[in-house]
Amino acid sequence: MADPLVEDPLEAIPVSDDTASDFSGDSGFSEATLSTASLRSSIYDYEEDHGRSYHAFRRGKYVVPNDEPEQERMEIHHHSMRMLLEGKHYVAPVTRPTSILDIGTGTGIWAIDVADAIPAAHVIGIDLSPIQPTTVPPNLEFQIMDADESWDFHERFDLIHTQFMNGFSINSWPFFYHQAFISMQPGGWVENQEFDLLFKCDDGTQPPDCATVRWGELWNQGVEAFGAGLTGRCHPEVMKQQMEEAGFINVTIQTYRLPVGPWPKDKRLRQAGLYNAVAIHEGLHGLSLRTFTHGLKWPIEEMEAFLAQVRKGLEDRRIHSYFPVYASQNPCR
Repeated sequence: MADPLVEDPLEAIPVSDDTASDFSGDSGFSEATLSTASLRSSIYDYEEDHGRSYHAFRRGKYVVPNDEPEQERMEIHHHSMRMLLEGKHYVAPVTRPTSILDIGTGTGIWAIDVADAIPAAHVIGIDLSPIQPTTVPPNLEFQIMDADESWDFHERFDLIHTQFMNGFSINSWPFFYHQAFISMQPGGWVENQEFDLLFKCDDGTQPPDCATVRWGELWNQGVEAFGAGLTGRCHPEVMKQQMEEAGFINVTIQTYRLPVGPWPKDKRLRQAGLYNAVAIHEGLHGLSLRTFTHGLKWPIEEMEAFLAQVRKGLEDRRIHSYFPVYASQNPCR
């Protein structure tokens, strides 16, 4: 029997009759975390790998680059998620929050949007890389921090948020939920907006041996081989159990389907799918480089040849694939 606390409200996504496609190829940093000039300098001393740059703080931990092409990919994916969630920043029933924490803030786009939308809230965004803009809303600050280490915030939060963190940054979700629980106001909420990077299909248009399906499987294997605790898979039943073990109550997980490509009939989902496909297509090299060459030990030439096949698969408008996306909401006592 299905768990009633894991909600899957969507039927199969109707496919558009139109098979043509428009898809083609003031400082915000907290000085508390940058206590010395040498540390401030070292966090900008990015690691280089095959022409891509990676974070310097906790060097080697994060499997995806932090350079401009990857930043563009992150922001496009942010917009695809906003479309999927009907323009909402979060789906948890949080009203009038005064303190918000964004874990793995990346370019800071979600934190900036939320700070603009809720000027009465103090918003903190944390990340391993100092790639966020320096001109930000006055109620927002960015900090360089590793979420896999003990959190030491002076305030308690009404909302703690993550987006697309599985497979990228969190080594231990049980540790994350424990730290989140003790960092919250009574009645506060954690919301994880996480994807399962597997290409799914409801109508049989996706061949089981196509390059995109194979890439998703290999990417997950590469992530798991890359570092202890990392996993590219997002299992909602495991998420729910870990939240409850940390002390959260009334845990619910809503499921969504994020289309890959502009194939849905619904205009909003069509746009979300277009953004998603462009982000994957343009960001494929950065997403793959370390998971394939470090995790799976592939020669880079073999990886590049395979990625060319994957891009062709992404451009095939006959395939109606999607990623499962899960939004968990967990009230704190």
